[in-house]
Amino acid sequence: MADLTSGKKSLLGADLQSAFLDWLESEDYNVFLNTESGEKIYALSCKRGNVVYATRKTIKKNELLKAAEGRAFDWPVPGFRNRRMTRLLFVTLSFDHEQFSMEEAWAALRAKPIEGRDCKYNVINSLDANFRKIFGPHGKLVCKEAQKSGYPAPHMILLLDNPVMVEQVSTREGMSWRICNQRILNRIGKGPLMRKLSFKDHRKAISMNPIWKHGFIDVKGIVKLGSEGRRRNALTYPFKYLTKCLIEDNDSKISAIKTINEISDKDLRTTLFTHLGNKCFRTRDISFGKGFKDRIGLLPEESVSEGSCWKHMSLICGELKRYIDRMTEKQNIRWLRDSLLRGGVPCET
Repeated sequence: MADLTSGKKSLLGADLQSAFLDWLESEDYNVFLNTESGEKIYALSCKRGNVVYATRKTIKKNELLKAAEGRAFDWPVPGFRNRRMTRLLFVTLSFDHEQFSMEEAWAALRAKPIEGRDCKYNVINSLDANFRKIFGPHGKLVCKEAQKSGYPAPHMILLLDNPVMVEQVSTREGMSWRICNQRILNRIGKGPLMRKLSFKDHRKAISMNPIWKHGFIDVKGIVKLGSEGRRRNALTYPFKYLTKCLIEDNDSKISAIKTINEISDKDLRTTLFTHLGNKCFRTRDISFGKGFKDRIGLLPEESVSEGSCWKHMSLICGELKRYIDRMTEKQNIRWLRDSLLRGGVPCET
């Protein structure tokens, strides 16, 4: 991390990207021993982009949708067809390329500083503290996602205790729900004067933003409005690049790729940069704390029984696992052949 933020290395470097892709494709297995029977099992280790990782993220996504299902987080404003009150906000952030190198932007998403480096950090928690002053108590979900350029573009979902009024407006991206309280808009840097300034001098507008001076910020309301689809899409968007399995038997999406830089597919490129940035800077790609879980109705995770007879022994590479499988197969064939030669009838293999 120190080398990346000092400029000695780069997330765009071919050597780093090649090593990362090799690491993604390599398989590691956890070895578990049953202390009662002596049986050993080999479980594929969870690794960014593999089937175990994608499955775990999919389970978390489905748990979130199930918890939100049937709950009312928005409702109509009497007398207005295009206004609603909502407790859910979707926040998109970016980093100014003149203020931050790509690596410094990723470092800023860390909760702790990098030893020996004077880089910004903990910017998400600082922003959340500002949101708390504006919107009051709330829970948050944070997703540290990349852009196709490699720069991070984190997202937040805020679940408010006190709802805000939003209005449906037409934008370049289509229809969306925007906060219409001018006092709140001014406090988040989206009032008329700041919006006009952003068109004339966007960097000056960034520097004058009262809550996010590191790049652009966008805040939308999340509204169900008779169809579960829109809200589902907003709640599941943070999982978009995390539930993709990049490594499958006979269908590896990265086996023919040497570096991320050569990829033209936007989704694949974004997915790999998301994993690379979070891996290199040791950040969690998605997180939601107790406040968010309590407000949306997620049940606490079941604790693992301490009395299990299974004990984790070691972590081995895929090549060693395949060697063990070959030796086990030979041993079983030899045992079966010897049993048949002795005239016995094997009862198990």
